[in-house]
Amino acid sequence: MTTSPSPLAIVIIGAGKGTRMHSALAKVLHPLAGQPLIAHVLDLAIQLDPLHLVAVVGHQADAVRQVCEPRGAVCALQEPQLGTGHAVAQAEPVLGGFEGDVLVLYGDVPLLQLDTVRTLLDAHRQCGAAVTVLTAVLEDPSGYGRIVRNGQGAIEAIVERRDASPAQLAIQEINTGIYCLKSPFLFQALTQVGQQNAQGEQYLTDVVGVAVSQQLPVTHVTVSDAQETLGVNTRLELAQLEAVFRQRLCEAHMLAGVTIQDPASTVIDAEVRIGRDTVIAPQTHLLGQTHIGAGCVIGPQAVIRDSTLADGVRVEPFCVIRQQTVARLTTVESFSHLK
Repeated sequence: MTTSPSPLAIVIIGAGKGTRMHSALAKVLHPLAGQPLIAHVLDLAIQLDPLHLVAVVGHQADAVRQVCEPRGAVCALQEPQLGTGHAVAQAEPVLGGFEGDVLVLYGDVPLLQLDTVRTLLDAHRQCGAAVTVLTAVLEDPSGYGRIVRNGQGAIEAIVERRDASPAQLAIQEINTGIYCLKSPFLFQALTQVGQQNAQGEQYLTDVVGVAVSQQLPVTHVTVSDAQETLGVNTRLELAQLEAVFRQRLCEAHMLAGVTIQDPASTVIDAEVRIGRDTVIAPQTHLLGQTHIGAGCVIGPQAVIRDSTLADGVRVEPFCVIRQQTVARLTTVESFSHLK
């Protein structure tokens, strides 16, 4: 007789300003492939069918709410922002005595894959762990907290970079910040976590040390592709992650039967849909909620935004189409501007 898995709550931390973005816009609202960063994380979370979905908001809270609430998230306000542990603590009143598993994600980590998260959840539940940590091994772990293990190889602590000793800084296994935790343990442990560190913040990482001190099981999953867990802190990193994300989108369309002649010069947003046997010529941009039918030929150098093209449409070079519906077998001649 199999037992059903523990109910799941997901908490997405999205309260920070993102100082290193040097922007008037909150970091998690910066667009990547046509959607705010946090929208990609919400879309991943929804696929896990959680009982509770909580977004912790802070900087530009109202604007972040406008992205989160239509996707079914309940927003919890973190004001002021006193660290990741403090952020997660703001979700406790929303969860209202929830006793299942809590998955902690971040609104600026858009490349995380569904299979990776499911592997983390499976490991957590199979081991009956109080805390399960998603780790990664990096050639250059600069800037990340390190996973400290004991002589038996078990995790005994996570040490943030600013608080690490030289020996700990030599460790290449890093904390991604993504955890699954038993809810009763999590919120009890957060009451024991102080702010005695270089940042003067309440670190979520310190709950691992609480679990170890209480001799509760702590386990981990090491992600096979560390790129999945990279976050955005600067505009350079945003551009780097967007390039990876767009490459994935192109690959998915090609595997589904779309010809993309030059993926490196083609821009396709996350919500775009393309029918099979369509050919996308170089330097074409398909943006917003554009839907392209089957057997179309698009470009080169066409820009199509928020439009629907039926099957068999041909869009010749240098066309711009915005918020239009184009009928089946239509040819849009070169240099046309439809809006």
